[in-house]
Amino acid sequence: MEYTDPLYGTVTFSDLEQEVIENTALQRLKEIHQNGAAFLVNKRMKTTRYDHSLGVATLVKQFGCDEDEVIAALVHDVSHTAFSHLADQLFERKDQTYHEDFHERFVTDHGLDTLVKDHGYDPTYIFDEDNFTVLERDRPDICADRLDYMLRDLYTYGLLQPTHAEQIIENLTVTDGTIVAEDIETAKTVAERFIQLNEEVFFDPEHEAANLLLKEILQQAMDEGILTTEDLFKTDEHVLETLRGSSLAADLEAIGPGISVEPDADGEYTMYRKHRYVDPPVHETGKRLTDLDDEAAQMIEDFKDRVPTEPSFSITVPTN
Repeated sequence: MEYTDPLYGTVTFSDLEQEVIENTALQRLKEIHQNGAAFLVNKRMKTTRYDHSLGVATLVKQFGCDEDEVIAALVHDVSHTAFSHLADQLFERKDQTYHEDFHERFVTDHGLDTLVKDHGYDPTYIFDEDNFTVLERDRPDICADRLDYMLRDLYTYGLLQPTHAEQIIENLTVTDGTIVAEDIETAKTVAERFIQLNEEVFFDPEHEAANLLLKEILQQAMDEGILTTEDLFKTDEHVLETLRGSSLAADLEAIGPGISVEPDADGEYTMYRKHRYVDPPVHETGKRLTDLDDEAAQMIEDFKDRVPTEPSFSITVPTN
């Protein structure tokens, strides 16, 4: 199976990888937006978890990993709820890992465990991300998952071109199972791009307003029995259609371009943010970027200082 990614070009997936891609668990991700409710206010933000999952798998292949890590990459996000990390806001999961609690359920319910077992793989091993260090690593390392959502979201938002992504990837390498930067300049570029991702995409005032308002609607819908937790494990469109046919339709309709958040210590809305920054190791130095570049170290500290992790907001809705 050949797949062409807008950032990474064409890659060939094996027969087993194709079977995983065609599985209902992966196909469902075509209807789960990567950036929560942002697409309701910004038409550019239409990246799906399917796009991201195949992108991560493509990166893993390009970094020379084996088939088992490619499959783990394809499946790593199958349990995301509708609107992705919006569930973390809804259920007050500050670590933003709500979906991980249901990963095993999705693997078994959709027969992915049987599929890989029939091809000689141990499902317990292959569906444990901790076994695959190019796919997933703790911050502040780079990993394929983290690298793809950074590049993809900046590209979708219009802040990065495919040539920029290519330049970054060409200057990253894998050493002892860790993605490292070939030089300080590349490490600094990646660190800067992650900060840009946080401040200009994740914390875009319209995006945050859309997520906060939809979170409130989802909470009310669940309180009133309009939605159940199981509805969240379907698709974005299923949830939206249910809301459009309910007493909350007008509230949903109010989420559109022009809404915005304003920092307000007494505001009624609270957002749980996660500082998604990286401090990449630099090849053949045994050190991270911040150990080698004082300016980069200050840049990351300044970012953490100026961006609160639990800000309160008021929301402005434009009047017609």
